[in-house]
Amino acid sequence: MTKAVIFDWGRTLYDSERKCEFVEAEEILKLCQARGLRLAVVSLVSAVSNATLEERRGQVERSPLRQYFEVALVTDTDKDALYDQVVEHLALPRQEILIVDDRVIRGIKYGNAHGHPTVWIKRGKFSTELPDAETGEPTYTITELTELKTIL
Repeated sequence: MTKAVIFDWGRTLYDSERKCEFVEAEEILKLCQARGLRLAVVSLVSAVSNATLEERRGQVERSPLRQYFEVALVTDTDKDALYDQVVEHLALPRQEILIVDDRVIRGIKYGNAHGHPTVWIKRGKFSTELPDAETGEPTYTITELTELKTIL
């Protein structure tokens, strides 16, 4: 049973190309909150992020979505370390913490390697970046954030 959700930021909740939150993101976060789920967001700023570390931190902190997260972490070095910090903060069994990400080589790989259920949002820039033996298959694959309603 899911008790917490860790979301990726860029291209999962925030449209990095259009520089705004996805329209459906707040609806999903409200639903999670209404179901009593604890929420966190993590973000890796990399060469494909279209943002600097400070810009990304500002995006997250100024976002109307920020109010839903008890933890919001941004890095430009090691996203797995952020996941580890959030999991430690949540202090829940890993199988109760769902990870939602648009990249199989990031959140899905981490989740699979550490015993989390995972949701791959297969859309946009990284939709052709397919799971392999190294990343493992996601628990769920969706193409729209609103499809989380059926998983939660």
